[in-house]
Amino acid sequence: MKKTIKWIALALVIAMGLSLLACNNDGYVEPVLPKDYQVKPSGRIKASMYLRSGAESEIALDKWIKVYNEKYPDVKVRKDIIEWAQFPVQVASGDIGDVYYASAGDAYTYAVKYKAAMPLDAYIENLDIDVQQVYSLVYESGVYNGLLYVVPSDITRSVFLVNISALREAGLDKPTNEWTWDQLVDEYCPALHKVNADGTLAQVGLFVEAYGEAMPLFYFFHGWGGEAYDRVNKKTHFYSDEKVVKGIKALVDLISKGYATTTGLTGEVGAVHANLRDPQDYGFKYAHHAGMLWQDRIKNRQTYQELGLEMDVVCPPLSPTRACPGGVFGYVVYSKTKNPDAAATFALELLSFDGQVAFNSIVGGGIPTRRDAGATDTWRLPFETSEYNYDAYTVYPEAFCSGWGTGGVPPELNEIIERYIHTMIPDHFNNKRSYTDTLAMLERLCNEKWAEIYTEGE
Repeated sequence: MKKTIKWIALALVIAMGLSLLACNNDGYVEPVLPKDYQVKPSGRIKASMYLRSGAESEIALDKWIKVYNEKYPDVKVRKDIIEWAQFPVQVASGDIGDVYYASAGDAYTYAVKYKAAMPLDAYIENLDIDVQQVYSLVYESGVYNGLLYVVPSDITRSVFLVNISALREAGLDKPTNEWTWDQLVDEYCPALHKVNADGTLAQVGLFVEAYGEAMPLFYFFHGWGGEAYDRVNKKTHFYSDEKVVKGIKALVDLISKGYATTTGLTGEVGAVHANLRDPQDYGFKYAHHAGMLWQDRIKNRQTYQELGLEMDVVCPPLSPTRACPGGVFGYVVYSKTKNPDAAATFALELLSFDGQVAFNSIVGGGIPTRRDAGATDTWRLPFETSEYNYDAYTVYPEAFCSGWGTGGVPPELNEIIERYIHTMIPDHFNNKRSYTDTLAMLERLCNEKWAEIYTEGE
């Protein structure tokens, strides 16, 4: 009996020692590891997960856990499935798993505002994890102030839906992934431009969802060399960067010529565009959910087929500065986890080739974040590669840019951006406020708010 008590006491001392090693007095896990620290994952962790692709997402989650347990069999991972809207609430309250789901745009919110994210750089260095195969801009989207908080599990990349039938009728070939903005404007749009006898548009080259969605607009924010955000100096440049303005002007000019359209147009301009039908009267369609997840690909193909149309996808045309907006999803390690070794190694498994292929194979995942995993066919679903241009999602990885208003800026700024950016283009054509006035207002309001909430070190 005394011997048993002795061993229990020793175990408690060891446990307390490990706890002191991992956490400070506030319970937060320190972002550093002692020299020569041996990472030995064991025990239990809870992973709070979201079924982004519906029930099929569990396939991706289970495959990730299986690959991880093949490497670390002494860890038991318990899935905790919660709804997307509940994550901010549960993270803020501390009622969250050791590892939890997030978008890369949440890095600031969870790491700085809620102090609920543990930086993982010490574990990356300790475990000698090679991140060179991870798309650099995707990796950096989960970084704040030089530290990685969101481990990218998968990405989505916006593409153009192509009305092959309309192109064929106009005598045009489907563009390659190397096509350019000038080709769209000078070759495709004039050939696809049709006008009814009453002067209304019967067909246009391009539809851009610039009303109610932000992602397509980031192609224009960054595609002409502009930088809307300066996270180092805590400034936005929606108006002062002439290249940001130039990109938006390119879209405005295209709509003004009748070569493109968007939703939300009213008055005289709206009447000219009123008879256009979605998607049969567009040569190309550029929207947030244009075939990013496999379910979207099925729905889009069915929509075109029901109209008797053939469709495919192509990457956004190469603008003067390549820009391919998208979203990054991933997982965060809770800053007060009681089992940092297990939590960190579980999340970081998503940076490995095996972890990427497991998470993004069959259904439930997205597009891999590693070049070598993206080159595989495991995520290229649900159509045969010979009949669907999956390469549209992976070309020009160096051109990837965040397609969200968050983009790593504080949520208070995102609220301002979301309030005005979604109506910027319709407001311009509806004579409510010019796009340049909106951009100037956005910059002023965002910079005032950033200066108000900024504190040194955040």
